[in-house]
Amino acid sequence: MKYINEKVAYTKGLVDGLELDQASNEGKVLVQVLDILEDIVDALDGITEAQEELEEYVEMVDDDLSELEEFILDEDFGDDDDYEFDEEEYYEIICPECGNVYITEFESFENNTVACPDCGAPFILNEEISCCGEDGCDCHQEI
Repeated sequence: MKYINEKVAYTKGLVDGLELDQASNEGKVLVQVLDILEDIVDALDGITEAQEELEEYVEMVDDDLSELEEFILDEDFGDDDDYEFDEEEYYEIICPECGNVYITEFESFENNTVACPDCGAPFILNEEISCCGEDGCDCHQEI
């Protein structure tokens, strides 16, 4: 980009050195073209600077992402009880007010303390949750 700046400055110096009559039509056009070229060079410098800043930012984000990937891949989640999910203890429900689907614990239904997290509508379960009745089944479907 610097070489474009130098070329425009050199051309402007040539025009100044020629001592053209800036009142003539040709002189007016040449001065105007040089002004436009200077404006283009300034705009290109701004774009180049913004491009460099974006490249630095993307590199930082890439480094952060690499660190996060390493952390996640190195972490052993299989031994931690916090990440276990026992499907028998949870129930998927649909809010009768807003229609959103979410998962709650069976204990909440036993205590009648279930409320939709989105709209706040309370749920009252009129039927008891029980298994379908087959031997050894834990499906928790209503019968």
